[in-house]
Amino acid sequence: MAQPVRGLRTWWGVLVGLAAAAGVAAPLRAQACPGAAEPLVAEGWMAYRGGEIARADTLFRQAANRCVGDIAARTGMGYTALRLGRADEARLHFQQVLAVDSGVVDALVGAALVAWVNGEVEAARTGFRRVLRVEPENRTALEYLGQMPPGPPERPPLALPDTVVHHVRTQGERFEIFDGSGWQPFYVKGVNLGAALPGNFPSQFPDSATYARWITGIADMGANAIRLYTIHPPYFYAALRAHNLAHPWAPLMLIHGVWAELPPDHEYEDPTWEGDFFSEIRRVVDVVHGRADIPPRRGHASGRYTADVSLWALAYIIGREWEPYSVVVYNRRGPRKTEWLGRYIELRDGSPMEVWLAKATEQIVAYESETYRQQRPAAYTNWPTLDPMYHPTETTAEEEVGLRRALGEHFAAQPMEYDNDAVGLDAGRMRPTERFPAGVFAAFHVYPYYPDFMVLDPGYRKARSAEGPSSYYGYLRDLKAHHPNLPILIAEYGVPASIGVAHVQPQGWHHGGHTEERMAEIDARLTREIAEAGMAGGVVFAWIDEWFKKNWLTVDFEIPHERGRLWHNRLDAEQHYGMVAMDPEPRLPGETATQRQRPWELVPPLYRSEDGATLRATADEANLWLLFDSGRKTFQRVYIGFDMVHPEAGDFRWPGKQGPNLPVGVEFVLEIGADGARLLADPPSNPFRLQRVREGVPRDRLVFPAIDTAFTPPGFFRDRIEQRFKARYVTVPNHDGQYDSLHVVINRPRFGRDGSEYAGLGYNRSILPEGEPPDGLWTRLASGRVIEARIPWALLNVTDPSQLRVLQHDPEAPRGALGTSVVGSIGILAAATDSKGWWTFWPAPASAEGVARFTWSAWDIPRWRERRRPAYHVMRETFRTLEPTVVKYR
Repeated sequence: MAQPVRGLRTWWGVLVGLAAAAGVAAPLRAQACPGAAEPLVAEGWMAYRGGEIARADTLFRQAANRCVGDIAARTGMGYTALRLGRADEARLHFQQVLAVDSGVVDALVGAALVAWVNGEVEAARTGFRRVLRVEPENRTALEYLGQMPPGPPERPPLALPDTVVHHVRTQGERFEIFDGSGWQPFYVKGVNLGAALPGNFPSQFPDSATYARWITGIADMGANAIRLYTIHPPYFYAALRAHNLAHPWAPLMLIHGVWAELPPDHEYEDPTWEGDFFSEIRRVVDVVHGRADIPPRRGHASGRYTADVSLWALAYIIGREWEPYSVVVYNRRGPRKTEWLGRYIELRDGSPMEVWLAKATEQIVAYESETYRQQRPAAYTNWPTLDPMYHPTETTAEEEVGLRRALGEHFAAQPMEYDNDAVGLDAGRMRPTERFPAGVFAAFHVYPYYPDFMVLDPGYRKARSAEGPSSYYGYLRDLKAHHPNLPILIAEYGVPASIGVAHVQPQGWHHGGHTEERMAEIDARLTREIAEAGMAGGVVFAWIDEWFKKNWLTVDFEIPHERGRLWHNRLDAEQHYGMVAMDPEPRLPGETATQRQRPWELVPPLYRSEDGATLRATADEANLWLLFDSGRKTFQRVYIGFDMVHPEAGDFRWPGKQGPNLPVGVEFVLEIGADGARLLADPPSNPFRLQRVREGVPRDRLVFPAIDTAFTPPGFFRDRIEQRFKARYVTVPNHDGQYDSLHVVINRPRFGRDGSEYAGLGYNRSILPEGEPPDGLWTRLASGRVIEARIPWALLNVTDPSQLRVLQHDPEAPRGALGTSVVGSIGILAAATDSKGWWTFWPAPASAEGVARFTWSAWDIPRWRERRRPAYHVMRETFRTLEPTVVKYR
């Protein structure tokens, strides 16, 4: 933690002084609950002034729970978080206050103090100056500004070499780095760095201390490169430079990207859009050389960039994974361009999109060559969906529709998917001229499970790497063969450790559904196969979990979408790739099952029976937690029902119409027995309906893709079956005791270009994996007498737990939109059977008033903590086995 300059009172002393000031406890409040939190806020500041920081933090949180919009409580939480060493959390609290009222002086001071504590001198200077604009005589701001250095480091005059130079180049199929005496091969062992902490959008960046810690962690993992997708704040580059100067024999190289959104109407030469993208290209080059001054821009990093990291800049990768439909539209729109003959890059016999990408790549090479007289290799982002190869099992939507109609099928909607083999981009057509000796390369994002041709093409299914069968290696081998004498960097790869599965793969390398140990094993093998296939390196995805990420199978049910960053969806595969997990901070302390039992006792039971059985519930940003203790009895089967919307709707019977009527209707039932645990849904609350297709068509050409049965998801099935949304999602009262399993189709049925039909693949999300967190969702404790369950919010149709929002039809919602409803609580009731078939109920069957209502506190700032996954340690050992790379700069 950064210390204040000599002669200035310590920052914690400033906080104590601020707490004593009369104005801190009474800034502007939201009017929805005036005075509701005031007593707790006052008590919190008294505790703060007395040095009881943890107690003050608890009181401020209680005040915020009583009135979410109370700015005084939120300001207090910011100061206690700062005192407790949680600078990131403190920053978020102050930002939230200032978003409501930008003139709250104490929040302005707090935000500036956060910057100062983290060593962000320029941000602190800006922050304290902002304070003085609101309160010109603010003593704290004046004292800090008076003791600060006069300004940011001055840039030295730009010294240009006599000719254009390069210290990195592509040579044959690899990268090389000049170490002062000769060119040395460099195999990339990289990590992709997205930096959105829980609660943040991707345009909100962490503090300098976090960046410094992450850079050290990436280096300690054995990586030799960091890839960025976009410009980060100035202090990232300062931290990278400081690390590399301190480790000259093992620096971290930088692969810098240039991000772009899709152009309007898919017109890549739209003057405004193209001009903005090319301006961003120039900004990236200036940032790398420490000579950028970027004004504040919405959704982007800004500031004065003075840290020159060009010595360690390995390469540029421009653009994004372009959507195939966008490329198709642009290619079809005239006039047709087939070549680019630039000063540094040439391309002949290309498509219009390939020509435009050559033009864009020329921009970054030309600007750096002519402004700084330096060069480094350049590429554009690509992925298998736009690879230049032909895939016989991958039809376009138009081709599939034709095949299905030829079979007599009638349907209203076309397949909801990209045309994954309709168009390609061939990086091998882009050639450097003699003025660009640094050279070009190909950059591909390649995961083992998608597109489906990775799973279905016969050549890939039969391929074997040194470690055994591998469709992934088969694809890499063909990709390399298509690009002879051109380095290929696998710029993204990996698998996630989510509970939910979004796609399956023959070797079991699925898009989710892995234990963390299994995730580590797969990431390591993919790393080795990338090297074996002759690639120039790989950049694993990713350093941290990012909660704002979305997956096709879950995104429609994360409502409102902009609040998805505030909670962790365990069903969303995209949120679980990190070498470092971003776990919700446990509401119950302890790391082992036995340690967790005592804290559970602090949670008041929802029910307590005469023979000592209890049911308790709590919640965090990822799960609803339950603890059932059978007391002095032994039960064979336990049922827990959830009234998610209102007591008058839902099913009033347990599954199979067992037992008498329930006092309230339930939408979901958790059933636990010797055969495992499963979550069942009243049919109107089942998110998906499955529809059998082509039932009258002979099955002689139906292909059932082979999947390693040792790693199939629970309840795995294969058939002619497609998935649809439910029509309305309206909870209705019923007494039929019929419940659905939560089946989902994750690989939809498909057609090959030869007419072969591939069955759809799916699994049963109702079956909950047993085991300790983070891999399991339920655990037997105390010799089976106690059951702890952790139910992901999305399994209960909770679309935003931070607002207590659940899926439910809203007649006011726009046509086609899924409706939601905010609930004050959910009803929880339970039953159990013993060996004699006797039933015990909590509450009594006829007592609607006796049903316990569980509620949890809403939040706008999530609680979380970092944890290095097993993949971190396994990848460190894997990187050490690959080609050694030592960069000896002289």
